Amino acid sequence: MSRRLIGVDLAWSKRNGTGCVELAWEGRELRLDRVDLRRSTEAIANWIKPGEEEWVVAVDAPLVICNQAGSRAADQQPSRLYHPYEAGAYPANLNRLGKEHRGGQLLRKLTAHDATLVEAAEHITAGNLVFETYPHVVMVELFRLSKTIKYKKGRVGCKRRGQQELAEAIRVHLCGEAAEPRLRINDALEKLLREPVSVLKGEKLKEREDKLDAVICAYTAAWLDAGRPLQGLGEVGAGVMITPSLRGICPPFG
Repeated sequence: MSRRLIGVDLAWSKRNGTGCVELAWEGRELRLDRVDLRRSTEAIANWIKPGEEEWVVAVDAPLVICNQAGSRAADQQPSRLYHPYEAGAYPANLNRLGKEHRGGQLLRKLTAHDATLVEAAEHITAGNLVFETYPHVVMVELFRLSKTIKYKKGRVGCKRRGQQELAEAIRVHLCGEAAEPRLRINDALEKLLREPVSVLKGEKLKEREDKLDAVICAYTAAWLDAGRPLQGLGEVGAGVMITPSLRGICPPFG
């Protein structure tokens, strides 16, 4: 377990910020190495530095879209299986996002550096890996939630409370003694988790949300790198979301 572990909360438009986080292995534990925001696909790829060492990149955005309209199986399955947990996914199609959608752009930049797109268990190999994930399902699985944490929609006060709930859940479930792998608290992570959300609003509040989502993505990259149980939502070749699997909600990863 020596690969760089990167999470990207990819905004669907370059007008919005994309949260980028890199975790690193310290023995069998993790530390937060970098956290940032980028906008253009080129800037995101440069931040990842795909030519350096081996890496695993987990992206919260559709990487593969084949359907012109409607939604992918990767959008339908979480919406059906995780409906009781309120973890539905937005429909992704080419009419909505375009042939040159951002996930596809980033995927092409990474596969140009010999990355393997992971959509099935046999794709998990040595070398560089990239895969799509979905933080809401990740959190339902890892945090044992009965309902998703509400930190994205609603009034400012609701978003602030939701972000604080998410930050505390990261501290308890990813940084606690029972976590495997355990994300150790360091100055960079403490700064993010303790950011005074009560004074944030608008773009600054959204930026913190993006960074927290990127932490979840990066931890999912570490989960895959550590060989922990996984599940795939979707169809190989048409888009697959990969998340931890602990609750038996989705069929086993194959």
